[in-house]
Amino acid sequence: MTLHLLSADHRTQGLEAVARLGTVAAHAEPDLRRAVPGLDGVLILSTCNRVAIVLDAPDGRPVEALRDAVAAFLAERAGAGGPVPLSAWSGHAAHLELFATAAGLTSMVVGEREIAGQLRRALTSATAEGTATGAITRAVEHASAASRRVAVRTSLASTGRSVVSVALDLAASRMPPLDGASVLVVGTGAYAGAAVTALRERGASDIGVYSRSERAGPFAAGHAVRAVEEADLPGRLARADLIITCRGLGGPVLTRELLAPVVRRRRPAPPHVREKAGPLVVLDLALSRDVERAVGSLPGVELIDLPAVQRAVPDVEASQVGAARRIVAQEVASFERAQAGRRMDPVVRRLRSGVEGIVEEEVARMRTRDGAVDAEEAARALHHLAARLLHHPTVAVRRAGETGREQEYLEALDLVLGPEVAAGLRGDTEPPAVCPAREGGRAAQDQRSGGGPADLPSLPDPHAVVEAGARRPEPVATSEDLKQLGLPVLTGERA
Repeated sequence: MTLHLLSADHRTQGLEAVARLGTVAAHAEPDLRRAVPGLDGVLILSTCNRVAIVLDAPDGRPVEALRDAVAAFLAERAGAGGPVPLSAWSGHAAHLELFATAAGLTSMVVGEREIAGQLRRALTSATAEGTATGAITRAVEHASAASRRVAVRTSLASTGRSVVSVALDLAASRMPPLDGASVLVVGTGAYAGAAVTALRERGASDIGVYSRSERAGPFAAGHAVRAVEEADLPGRLARADLIITCRGLGGPVLTRELLAPVVRRRRPAPPHVREKAGPLVVLDLALSRDVERAVGSLPGVELIDLPAVQRAVPDVEASQVGAARRIVAQEVASFERAQAGRRMDPVVRRLRSGVEGIVEEEVARMRTRDGAVDAEEAARALHHLAARLLHHPTVAVRRAGETGREQEYLEALDLVLGPEVAAGLRGDTEPPAVCPAREGGRAAQDQRSGGGPADLPSLPDPHAVVEAGARRPEPVATSEDLKQLGLPVLTGERA
């Protein structure tokens, strides 16, 4: 499994290219996975800054081939305009880019926190579509955790930097104070919610929301604003000081034809407040324009779009960006260590399954009296289980000694059993203390056998007579084998 990241963003391809891709990439995960052979998983993140596509593909697939196939798929959906060149990263580089994206380090407003929520929503969408693999889910979750660490450990997010906040700063410089302004928000998505929150933080209270869908009512109720009906829209536009659009559905909702009569209806401010009045400010935050460019040429209208916001983004301290990138690198290293460990998951599952199968066989062998198993029968079953589990390691250690590979075997013990247990088996130290949970049963066995604390029940003899109808045990390690290994020799009843 290898993760790849394909992207078009505001830095490299430009906002117009991002807008073109955004309209065709939305909810395209299932179609893309079907169109590109060999893809296991797909996640698409579409924001006003970028379209990023995370792919989970088998090891060995060249990222260039995947990029070309995805670009062809998107170009076919987009129709006219030709393909948009995509940037591509694979493996470690893809992890770094994804984590940096989640932390807001590749955003138009560096350090903005909105991207973290957008990435989580993209994962939710991909999960609902059935295209989010375990690898994609773990990568996004770890990237989200990295973004939180960047927010806590640096000052990048401390000032509430975001596209919305920069846009409102720009709007505020061209209009009366927001605490007395009439604001209309067009749209009911995540950006609309962020806009309402930012407006409230700046003192705005007269906020209405309009949508051509039926979501305006629920949105208004959830955000304590007024829903604007279609019939009331012209009047609300006429008295608005600020209009914020954030639909991004591929076509303008505010046209010059719609706003021209509205602008004519706007009453001029009385002389005693004229110096406090300002133009109608229209803030278009949609990647695919919600407002016709021609609206900006209307008298008394100030149009602010995403390119204008991009130009107004303030610089950030290089030291804080550097600190954030170091955190991202640390988190990527942590994620990759965890992923490397998961490559052994199939071995772990087979190991557990094998041991559980042996346990089930031993449980099936036990005789019951009135539906219960007595202590002696349980002890015999456990001794036999131990013998079966130790059989192959015992044979292997004998062979290691015979072939001069005992050092390799001892090093393997360190890996499999841990250095403390392995040292005890080698005789370097005393054997580790017995698990407290076993001490009660061990004490009872000591009393029966008369042995001391170091005397434990013996392994069942594989050559013992087996009761009629019972299954003969498989060949197991003998006590003599264990003596030669330096393992504790178990004493007590034989099976």
